[in-house]
Amino acid sequence: MYLLSSAGASEASMIIIDIAIIVLAGLVMGRLAEKVKIPDVTGYLIAGLLLGPISGLFGFRIISEESLHSYSIISNIALGFIAFQVGNELWLGKLRKTGIKIAIITIIQAVATVVTVIVILLAFGVSLPVSLVLGAISAATAPAPIMILVKKYRTKGELTDTILPVVGLDDAVGVIIFGILLSISVSIAGNSGEVLTAWEMIKHPVMELGYSVLIGTFVGVSAGLALKTITNNHERQSKNLNVVIIAIFVTTGLAMYFNASPILTPMIAGAIVTNLINKECYRTEEHTIVQFIPPLMILFFTMAGAELNFEVVAAAGIVGLGYIVGRLIGKIFGSMAGCKITKSSPIVSKYLGLSLLPQSGVAIGLAAAAWIAFDGVDNEMGSIIKNVTLAAVLCFELVGPLLVKMAFKRAGEITIEV
Repeated sequence: MYLLSSAGASEASMIIIDIAIIVLAGLVMGRLAEKVKIPDVTGYLIAGLLLGPISGLFGFRIISEESLHSYSIISNIALGFIAFQVGNELWLGKLRKTGIKIAIITIIQAVATVVTVIVILLAFGVSLPVSLVLGAISAATAPAPIMILVKKYRTKGELTDTILPVVGLDDAVGVIIFGILLSISVSIAGNSGEVLTAWEMIKHPVMELGYSVLIGTFVGVSAGLALKTITNNHERQSKNLNVVIIAIFVTTGLAMYFNASPILTPMIAGAIVTNLINKECYRTEEHTIVQFIPPLMILFFTMAGAELNFEVVAAAGIVGLGYIVGRLIGKIFGSMAGCKITKSSPIVSKYLGLSLLPQSGVAIGLAAAAWIAFDGVDNEMGSIIKNVTLAAVLCFELVGPLLVKMAFKRAGEITIEV
């Protein structure tokens, strides 16, 4: 019989206590956030700020930076769940209903936002790798605040009919752009200013994309076939949960081992699973993931808030300003361009961009993936990307829902005032 050494037991107990504190603080602040009508993700981030940098201002940190760094495996697993769920949105049955018009609007506004943020950051003197990654992150939109407002005010009209499918596709488009640009950025950052040939610049992204497709396809097909064999309705949800969790863990582990994208790989697996199984099973599987994710997300977002470094945010203030301004311009004018090309109504063209400003979960996940990717390559770049994204998300989570409500009100689509 083997027992943990006293040192090992002490370390294990501290990890468990830390995790318990993080989840409890996140849960409490998330509930308080809902009480004052702000998104629960904002509450989780504030809880993290209290446990980390804010308590640090008084001479101690409730959760140390060293502890948070050692819990990076939790971030990898959470990223796997987030990306897998994004992949679930790429169900062909759903995409056929949205039509080519929605796809065009989504792609144009996403690309316009990415390009605008990159150009503005480069104009501000920000390095190319940081500009590329922050540009890619800027495309992501938080669907939760939008969905809450749609249900709360029972909005109806052209803007509502357009924004719902757009936010469903927006994260998937953003994740694909991010996966490509992150790989290019890490290649550039890792070459210490050397002049790269075209092949040297794309070699790593091509290999990463190849591994991501292979791993995601293998796991996705395997999990999809396993789910198709589950026919007993009474046991379906519990068995689906087992298959999905195994698929996400295997995908995440293989992606880490082969240096594939921690975002694209699970997303591809999720998309393949979704399209292999039938409609009824798809809904059950989607519901299963949604039910399992909340506790993990509380832990993930609270940890993200605890990792915020005020000194880095202050030093990179111009970067944050460029990111926020660029994203604002890109979303508004990119949406207008997409609507003009697809001949959408003036109401949709005028207010869609404002409605796409909320940003939270996926953006934080992408920033965490960038931080992990830059670890050991250029830690300062990774730190700037993560901290600027966290600060911007706090801003967009607080202001975004107010702008969405204003857009719905001016569009005349709010049917009930609360």
